[in-house]
Amino acid sequence: MSQFQSLVEALVILVALCACAIWLRSRGVILREEQGVFGRLATDFALPAVILHSLIKVPFSSQALLPALALFAVSIAIMVPAWAVGKLMGLGRKTLGSIVLVAGFGGSSTLGLSLIRRIFHDNPLVMRDSVLIGEYGALLSVFTVGVAVAIYFGRDEGEQVNVWQACKPFFVSPIFITMVLGTIISLFGLPQGNVTVQLLEDILRISGQSLIVLVAFSIGLALRPIAVRQLAGLILVVVLLKLVAEPMVAWALAMPIELPHIERELLVLQAAMPSGAIAAVLAKRYGCDGGVASAMVVATSFISLITLPLTLYFESQ
Repeated sequence: MSQFQSLVEALVILVALCACAIWLRSRGVILREEQGVFGRLATDFALPAVILHSLIKVPFSSQALLPALALFAVSIAIMVPAWAVGKLMGLGRKTLGSIVLVAGFGGSSTLGLSLIRRIFHDNPLVMRDSVLIGEYGALLSVFTVGVAVAIYFGRDEGEQVNVWQACKPFFVSPIFITMVLGTIISLFGLPQGNVTVQLLEDILRISGQSLIVLVAFSIGLALRPIAVRQLAGLILVVVLLKLVAEPMVAWALAMPIELPHIERELLVLQAAMPSGAIAAVLAKRYGCDGGVASAMVVATSFISLITLPLTLYFESQ
C-alpha cells in the first residue's frame, strides 16, 4: 500500500472515530463537557507514551533536529503574513491574535503523530524522527513563542503578565519530561533482551495506540457549528496560510538544506497539519478571541481532509 493510500485510510479512520464520538454524544453515552478529559488523556497519557516509546527504541539522530528547527522557523514565519493580512482586514487586537496563533501552529504533536504512525506502519526510525520534528519543532514553539504571542494580543492595556510563569507549566508537563527522558535514553540506549525493558516497551506501545482514538474523540466532542458566512474571509486566510503556504514554505526550506527524502516528507506533512487545538486553548486562556480560534481549528480540520492527501501526493512527485 502506498503512503498516499495509507494517509487516505488514516483520515477515513479518523473521521469514522470522530463520527462515533458524535453519535455517542447524541445518545448521552459521553458528554460534550467531557471533551477536556479526552484531550488531557491524549496529551498527558497517550502522547507521552508515543514519545517515550519512539525515542527509546532507536538511537538518537541529531540529523532530525535540522527539520525540527526548520518546522520551528516555518511556524514563526507564517505568523508574519497572518499578522499583516489581519491588520489589512482591520481585525481587532484579540481576533488578530487568534488568527496569528491558528495560522502558525498546527496539530503536529497529536493529530500529526497519529496519522504518521498509521501512514508509515509504526516504522521505528520514522516515528523517532517524527517525534523529534514534531515535539522539538512544533511543541516548543507553541509553548514559548505561541504563549508570548497569546499574552501580547490578549492582554488588556496596562496589564502585566509574566511570560515565564505562563510557559512554566509546559516544562513540568508529561510531554516535556518524556521528551527529555526519551532523548537521554536514546543517546545512551537500554539493555537489549532485558525482560523489564521489553515489558516497558510493550506497555508504552499499547498505551500509545490509544492516541488516535483519544484525539478523534476529543475532536468529535469539540465540534461546534460555525458561522461560515460571517467567518468566510478569516477561514480563507487561515486555510491559505496554514494548509497551503506553510507546507510549501517547509518544502522550499528543505530543498536547499538537502534533507533526506523521508525527513523532508515528514517535515512537509507536519507543516501541513490543520490548526492545532492547543492554539485555540492558548487564545482563550490568555484573552484572545477563543471563539474565532476554535472555529478556525474546526474549519481547517475539515478542509485538511482534502489538502493533506494533495500535499503528500505533490510532495512525492
